[in-house]
Amino acid sequence: MKLNYRPNLLACAVTLACSTLSMALLADADVQGRITDNRNSLLTGAEVSIPELKLRRTTGADGSFHFNQLPSGTYTLLINYLGAAPEKRVLVVADTHQRLGDIKLLSAGNSVEHIEVVGQSGAISKALNRQRNANGIVTVASTDEMGQFPDSNVSEALQRLAGLSVERDQGEGRFVRVRGLAPDYNAVTYNGTQLAAPEAGRRAVALDVIPSDLLESVEVNKTLTPDMPAGSLGGTVEIKSLSAFDRSNDFYSATVEAGHNELQSKTSPKVSGVISKIMDLGGETDVFGVALAASFAERKFGSENVESGGAWDFEEGLEEFELRDYSISRERLGVALNLDYRPGNNNDYYLRTLYSRFSDTEERQGMIVELADPLLAGDTGEAALIRSLKQREETQSISAFVLGTKQTSGNWEWQLEAGASKADEDTPFNIGAADFEQEFDEGVGYSGSTILRLTAPAEAYLADGYELKEVEMGDTYAKETERNVKFDLSREFTQSQGSMILKSGAKFSQREKTADEDIWLFEDFEDLGVSALSMADYAGGQVDYGLGSIGQAVNSSDIYQLVNSLNRDDFVDEVESQINDYQVDEDISAAYLMAQWERDNWQLITGVRYEHEKRDALGSRYDAINETFSANQVKNSEGYWLPALVARYNLSEQSIVRAAFSTGLVRPNFEQLSPAFLLEEDDDELEAAFGNPELEALTSNNFDLGIEHYADKLGVLSAMLFYKKIDNFIYEADLAGRGEYADFAVAETYVNGGKADLYGIELNAVHKVSGFGNWLDNLLLSTNLTLTDSAADIEWFDDGTLFSREVALPSQSDKTANLSLGYETDVVSLRLAANYKSDYLAEVGDITDQEYDVHADDHMQVDFTSKWTVQPGMQLYFNVVNVNDEPYYAYTGRKPYNFQYEQYGRTFVLGLQITNW
Repeated sequence: MKLNYRPNLLACAVTLACSTLSMALLADADVQGRITDNRNSLLTGAEVSIPELKLRRTTGADGSFHFNQLPSGTYTLLINYLGAAPEKRVLVVADTHQRLGDIKLLSAGNSVEHIEVVGQSGAISKALNRQRNANGIVTVASTDEMGQFPDSNVSEALQRLAGLSVERDQGEGRFVRVRGLAPDYNAVTYNGTQLAAPEAGRRAVALDVIPSDLLESVEVNKTLTPDMPAGSLGGTVEIKSLSAFDRSNDFYSATVEAGHNELQSKTSPKVSGVISKIMDLGGETDVFGVALAASFAERKFGSENVESGGAWDFEEGLEEFELRDYSISRERLGVALNLDYRPGNNNDYYLRTLYSRFSDTEERQGMIVELADPLLAGDTGEAALIRSLKQREETQSISAFVLGTKQTSGNWEWQLEAGASKADEDTPFNIGAADFEQEFDEGVGYSGSTILRLTAPAEAYLADGYELKEVEMGDTYAKETERNVKFDLSREFTQSQGSMILKSGAKFSQREKTADEDIWLFEDFEDLGVSALSMADYAGGQVDYGLGSIGQAVNSSDIYQLVNSLNRDDFVDEVESQINDYQVDEDISAAYLMAQWERDNWQLITGVRYEHEKRDALGSRYDAINETFSANQVKNSEGYWLPALVARYNLSEQSIVRAAFSTGLVRPNFEQLSPAFLLEEDDDELEAAFGNPELEALTSNNFDLGIEHYADKLGVLSAMLFYKKIDNFIYEADLAGRGEYADFAVAETYVNGGKADLYGIELNAVHKVSGFGNWLDNLLLSTNLTLTDSAADIEWFDDGTLFSREVALPSQSDKTANLSLGYETDVVSLRLAANYKSDYLAEVGDITDQEYDVHADDHMQVDFTSKWTVQPGMQLYFNVVNVNDEPYYAYTGRKPYNFQYEQYGRTFVLGLQITNW
């Protein structure tokens, strides 16, 4: 709920926390230890409990647990870890600090052998243990599990998890959806600091920028607690980097690989490495850790495309379509350096850094077909054909650092942290479109519907008949910075009724988004004295286009040579070069108070968070009637209360019931907030297009209820129901005919709608086959299915009458599913995985007519990975991506009406990995 005042919650929270000092109980000693497997690998997610004191701990990435100021006495120490036999020990607490050392767990079903958490089953075991012992509903992908699939980036790794799917670009996973909600409705953090987004108009972070080699794990929190910053409706993707203390010993790993895509006859290399070391410092042993990870990959591939862009007259036929052939080269460079200093038993100082750069060089050879009249398939007629070239090199970078300390004193713990993130997207002087045109009086048409194939005279495929019409050049740059500082304070109380942790904190953050664009339009070349007007003067070799024929390629170097020979300043498009420039500044202050209570089989977390935002948006207003620019600045301020209640009940040692109520908040994206305003007049009618800096944030009430059952050895069956009631749903609307735009023919902007609803169920199953005594015991089955539905109302005016219709939330698939079958021995590891999502609404094409809504068709991709252990510490692997050569298809209204068809081919990867264990 939205309020207009802002109490000083930080002062209240700190006063309350400090007042509890007088309630401190007399305690005697601290107890700590580590949980490991037989290879001394540290086990994260293990549950360590002392039933007599109703205390429970979950081991972190370093496998450690720590109980503070336990009363003197004799207790039972219980350790539970999926895949291992339960461990029970007698714990005698005296008046001195106890280090229990490393505790190795025995294998489930075997009272002699210790477990080894390796390979496919080990990766799943790590993820499931963290999921089982999480406070809320969490889905985890560990770095080991990411290595079991042929996924090159974080986005592709997350698509394997229940309730998650990806938006693809040129066949590669790019943005992540959580429970059917679009990427802009989900937050991405790096060790607690929200990552800046490189793209100009979005808050969503493109996770294909970040190589998966740099990470320790990725957690997706689907329930929100008060200590988590607002910024998501679907979930928060928390990227956790590696630490030297995540390994029990010094560690190194090196990987080299080569890939090949069917549509390009070029090799794609990749090399990555990780090294970590724990050292002595200041007279103390093993207190300083250094971890360094680096990755470089170059992928050369292509795609083939044909699209109508929705240019259908459903009664008379198709009006326009385009053939496209892409040649793409993408480079990914990532570096992460992390330092840890842990003097004593209760002090932790850390630095987390990340730098990632993604360069995308793309050349698109196109054939645009503009039909004089709509045509049905098989008919021919008059048309203009345009040979079009687009060429650009776009570089996105993301950097982040987190500097902090965590201190423990008795039952008190406090954490102080400062973080910053910067992202930018730079597309320097590039060819937006270089167009050569030729007109035909007859003989041009098409066949097919899903895949449109051009029918044209032979002259359409020759360069001689095309004449240079115009060249549009562009130069764009966008930058976002985020800086924050936060403080958290907590106090644990141990009583006979159970244990309680009171926690409070505050966070202050600043975000700045800027966008700058320059456009040049070169035309009337004959008047400029340019003699080379035929496409033949710029032609290269034949385009290798698998969906038909395009003809000769347009040589990009010749186009650059042409425009560079002219005075660039004479061709600036003043309006387009200024209207899309803007700056948005956001200052957010937040404070929270939270309590966590545990007793026997119950755990309850409740509290409230308050966030207050001040926003300043600056852009340009252009009046085309008077040909004048003016500044457009809008300032606003708003505050929100965000309560939450999260419950967990252990039905048994294997079964858990979870329930939660939480509130979410997502601020409008920057394209929607942009203060740009364009006023034009067409045939004496006023037309306007503008952003809306006055938009309110989307808020949601979220309800979750589910059950999980974990097998003693390795496996899980779970079902999670979820429902989200969303307020202030944002959509694009035409305000012409109402309010201050009553006299306008067109007034396109973004508005807050009414309510939207989203609900569904997540089903997840993992099973390690055992008990057969033969090769079947080497099988591992993993599958999940998410069923989702949603509804939102959008409105418009027509001749003064208000109309509305119901749509699904964009990007929401009714079904998403994963199925993987693994086979693993000590030498060989094989895994076949399928990822599926049903069709979804990609965009509202015409707000007044659902026939023009754009839908992405269902998509299923099959991937295969295999590994051979040549010797201990050395693995050879072979992967096939997109085994079934699945294309991307989107349609307008109904499936036969092509909006876009694109195919990518298969990719084959051969690699070698060496580790020191």
